Amino acid sequence: MSVGAAVRQQLAKHAPRLEEAAVRANWRLKNRNRAFSPDDVSDPKQRQLIDALHRDGVVVTSFDELIGDQALFDEAAAEARRLHEAWKPEEAEAGSKATFLTKLATTRFRADDPFVRIALHPEVLNVANGYLKLRSTLRALDLWHTRPTPGAAVQTQLWHRDADDVMNVKLFLYFTDVRVPAGPLTYAPDTHPLGNRRELPEHDENRRSTDEQMARIVPENEWRILEGAPGTIVFADTCGYHKQLKPEADERVKLVAHYVSGTPYVEGVLELEGVDESSLTDDQYYAVFDRSRG
Repeated sequence: MSVGAAVRQQLAKHAPRLEEAAVRANWRLKNRNRAFSPDDVSDPKQRQLIDALHRDGVVVTSFDELIGDQALFDEAAAEARRLHEAWKPEEAEAGSKATFLTKLATTRFRADDPFVRIALHPEVLNVANGYLKLRSTLRALDLWHTRPTPGAAVQTQLWHRDADDVMNVKLFLYFTDVRVPAGPLTYAPDTHPLGNRRELPEHDENRRSTDEQMARIVPENEWRILEGAPGTIVFADTCGYHKQLKPEADERVKLVAHYVSGTPYVEGVLELEGVDESSLTDDQYYAVFDRSRG
């Protein structure tokens, strides 16, 4: 074992917050060629979103407030509706994620697809990059459909945090009215990598925690149940604790875009066809190709 690894191991054991800070510093060093300053974001609303994301790990806005292109939203909503109407239930193993979640669109998209144009929109990238303080890569893009199922909460309906990167950002865009019966995203604020509540709750063998276990770290009255009308946008660092509230009566359709650094712990799963490189901004180029132009 190297001296550095030994030091990190001891820090992780005796001073976990210092160890996390050391990991973040090393991560930033490795990504220094794609540094991005939130100070370069001039729009006050976007700066507010970045600041809230830094503070809480989650923030809510709307498509109209952030992007404001009604024609683009209508095009994306129509495509989401078409894919949802074409969906047919399939057999799934009891207790698996597939019993309640289907990806109606995933992995392969044309560059002019409305979902792609939203995920690569300059305003969206400003928020993701401003939080991460680096030019991010769009690792994945999916249209999720979730629905009610009998029984207790399972899988991602239990509290968990992602380990895709040191920090990440996910954008969730609602195409249906998402209230408690539809199972909104639920987030424990301040448990993200920059937060002050990084304690590990008790958990099962899959590192999933119940409401009772999570409440010992963050009181239930502070949980953010992220309901919203169609057009609601949620940005979240899912390296903080979150879950899908178990849907009891309604379905939910939403777009999920995942932004990571240049050194994530997982590979990208997005394939774009027909990209016009000359039309991309520098931030979009990083998001698509995971490197600088030229």
